[in-house]
Amino acid sequence: MMRRALEQLILWLAPDHRKKWAQAMAAEMSVIESGRDRMAFALGCLIACCRFRLEPDSLTAKTGSSIVKDRFVILTFVAGVAAGLIGLTYLLASGAPLSKILVNGGAIVIGILLALSPRLSGRTTDSVVTAIALIGAFILLGTAIFGYTIEDARRWLLIGPFFIQTSLILLPLIAVCFARIQNFRTTVAIIVAAFAMAAQPDRAMAAMLFVAVAIVGMMRPNRLTASAAVLCAMTFATTLLLPDRLPAVPFVDHILWSAFDIGLWVGLLLWAGCILLVCPILFTPKAERSIIHYVFASCWATLIAAAAMGAYPTPIVGYGASAIIGYFLSLIFLQPATDAHLARDDDPESSSEANEATPPLRTNAPSFAI
Repeated sequence: MMRRALEQLILWLAPDHRKKWAQAMAAEMSVIESGRDRMAFALGCLIACCRFRLEPDSLTAKTGSSIVKDRFVILTFVAGVAAGLIGLTYLLASGAPLSKILVNGGAIVIGILLALSPRLSGRTTDSVVTAIALIGAFILLGTAIFGYTIEDARRWLLIGPFFIQTSLILLPLIAVCFARIQNFRTTVAIIVAAFAMAAQPDRAMAAMLFVAVAIVGMMRPNRLTASAAVLCAMTFATTLLLPDRLPAVPFVDHILWSAFDIGLWVGLLLWAGCILLVCPILFTPKAERSIIHYVFASCWATLIAAAAMGAYPTPIVGYGASAIIGYFLSLIFLQPATDAHLARDDDPESSSEANEATPPLRTNAPSFAI
């Protein structure tokens, strides 16, 4: 059953021009007798499929079947996978319950599949980006009003057996959408999301949104971005005035420091995972960087800083599927719009990241908080 599932995954991930290769690999995997050798071979095939899906070529550039068209997104994808694996290593070394390890591992798989999905990446038009920003913002507001409460903090939705922290999934996505398109509707989305963070309240996420919007305001100064930055600053200041009595959660909060109690290598590994999340911007030539890249990097750098200073979730390397899914989901929207001409805003101050040329790659029943 496992072999059949791996074969189907390889065939699904392989782009159209590599289907025959994938079929040959699946056939070869079926004749390998040793289970260990078969798994090693399958892992190599999966890695190759991911590389094929990520690399741009004349076919995928026309069909939109590859989400990755620039160096930054490739590095960010690899960094996210590596940080996620480091997080699993930490959970194993720290003796975390098996349920937490399975949740994080499942989130990594789901995140990778979302990021590599050709159907999702091919539909990130201006109108879709604007709609996603608005829908996400009102989901956050709904969470702040109707969500699950712990110590006066209302940040979670109970979906089946899982507590989902919606802000970790949606807020980085909303920030990236605003970096791509600054118009009246995306500005409304930012304002609604900012008020939701103040109502929850959540200092770390409010700080993340303020930093991201401030970067957009500095790089794209106009009335919309200035207004959004001022509102985000006010809501962030509000969260600093409100009490935050949430206790630290094992394997989630303060782990950047407590990991050193397990071992020096564990602590250093966690910090290395955090650095991986923010270093892709440093390895991207300045000429290839865009406002979206700066905003995305700032989001996760802010969350890591908040986790180092207070009892806030440590993204990707700590327990929590919400941050993992939010990270990979945001990768889809790092690409410039494929048909931005279909959605132009009448506001003369609106702008879209699609207008920026992106240089091509130079080389080919129990409940769980997640």
